[in-house]
Amino acid sequence: MSNNALQTIINARLPGKEGLWQIHLQDGKISAIDAQSGVMPVTENSLDAEQGLVLPPFVEPHIHLDTTQTAGQPNWNQSGTLFEGIERWAERKALLTHDDVKQRAWQTLKWQIANGIQHVRTHVDVSDATLTALKAMLEVKQEVAPWIDLQIVAFPQEGILSYPNGEALLEEALRLGADVVGAIPHFEFTREYGVESLHKTFALAQKYDRLIDVHCDEIDDEQSRFVETVAALAHREGMGARVTASHTTAMHSYNGAYTSRLFRLLKMSGINFVAKPVGQYSSTRAFRYVSKTSRHHAR
Repeated sequence: MSNNALQTIINARLPGKEGLWQIHLQDGKISAIDAQSGVMPVTENSLDAEQGLVLPPFVEPHIHLDTTQTAGQPNWNQSGTLFEGIERWAERKALLTHDDVKQRAWQTLKWQIANGIQHVRTHVDVSDATLTALKAMLEVKQEVAPWIDLQIVAFPQEGILSYPNGEALLEEALRLGADVVGAIPHFEFTREYGVESLHKTFALAQKYDRLIDVHCDEIDDEQSRFVETVAALAHREGMGARVTASHTTAMHSYNGAYTSRLFRLLKMSGINFVAKPVGQYSSTRAFRYVSKTSRHHAR
């Protein structure tokens, strides 16, 4: 049955509501929701929810569809660190083809669709002179549109200023149709490069009317504090609702005095956050430290 032929979902349960409900559809969209007095029989243009719980579709706020299903190709990340992971991906990136990217992305999207995901934001590596992955994913975005709202982040995996022609490639990705400007300030060669890269990110977002999603402070380094620059720029430009800081795992190492001051700015800025607890446990906890107290007692 096509979406347009389906007129009603019957015998459904809703979160926080008692009894059964029928959901009326018009042109594939919900037009009304009414309570039922009891179980209703299935008709030609209705779908029986069988008293199951009906929920809004899930959102995948952070995925890398260009890198999906590439673990171990051509080599494994032996250290488990984020930085070696980026090196291993650079090796795989050199082998990318248009069809390779599309096939893997489509397979993962099919799994997501089957599990009720309807909105996906994918980061796509644009640290590539050919922009192979980006061009492939722009095609996938159009092809998957009947089932998934796909946002594409132009993600400069190897830096905006630390990768040859990084800024030009990022801007070209936006011209080609990427929805969101990305950045990775903690991976730039210096702190100064990191801050400058964020200024360029905000400038491009304003120039092309795009959203911003920054891979921010994804490292076990309490000196990595680029989230304050993201928040300050968002606050100054009035862009908080359009800005996302992803990961921000260095925050767990910040001292209390600094964090207290930082939280005031974060609240004022109104920026969004995306946390990745499962992935971060392995990729940012690969360094092991011995405290001064532990060293003292070991003597």
